[in-house]
Amino acid sequence: MSTRIWAIVEKEWAEMLKNKMIIASMALVPILLVGMVLGTIFFMQRMPESEVAGSNAPPIPPQWQHLDPKTAFIIVMDDQYMFYFLLIPMTLPVYIAAYSIIGEKETKSLEPLLATPVATWELLTAKSIAAVTPAVVLTWLSFVVLIVGARFIATDAVFLALVRPVWLLGMAVLSPLFALLSVLSGVIASSRMNDPRAAQQLTGIFVVPVIGLSLAVLAGKIFVSVQVILYTTMVLMMLNLLMLYFAVKLFQRETILTRWK
Repeated sequence: MSTRIWAIVEKEWAEMLKNKMIIASMALVPILLVGMVLGTIFFMQRMPESEVAGSNAPPIPPQWQHLDPKTAFIIVMDDQYMFYFLLIPMTLPVYIAAYSIIGEKETKSLEPLLATPVATWELLTAKSIAAVTPAVVLTWLSFVVLIVGARFIATDAVFLALVRPVWLLGMAVLSPLFALLSVLSGVIASSRMNDPRAAQQLTGIFVVPVIGLSLAVLAGKIFVSVQVILYTTMVLMMLNLLMLYFAVKLFQRETILTRWK
């Protein structure tokens, strides 16, 4: 990483640490999600099987049909929750990314930055790293906390389903890619808009497909596999490259300065 990129990253993180609300909101979402998943596992394992696996239960994938209905149902529910973990790196950095340019313009700190020899791609790379890293680290930490907690309260079958390769790969690879997609969309929106909240709402459109995919899993339309994760990874890589291209093209530093004066 070049010195100029790292300097901008450090500046972004210093500004982030000054805003206690951002830090609190970033920590609250993972805590609630981990508690929800562990609570679901804990209480569902103690419910009578007749109450858990009824006519409204989702379809059970073939690889879990050898298990008792209650255990299989819990695993299917956990698979849906794992998609919610992927929402953490998408939702947490959205505000930071949307504010990264509009907020700096409002505080009069963008003009001096754009007047430096920093290239546009260096500026956008630094802002993306600064927003993506905290969200991805929080996602990984919350997943580790979930796994540790599940080891104490879940049955062996449920625990092994949580740590199977499909989710280890998903958390390791999809989390950064989803976060980067969200951040780049926020950077693009904030470079073309004057309202951070409007830019933040625009970047929320990428959350909808993930929620839809989780509902498809719950309905039994899609069964998560390593192959699905790899296909999703390739699509996200192409989308991120495309978004980065448009981010650099649309970020016209001279036009931004003259438009917002």
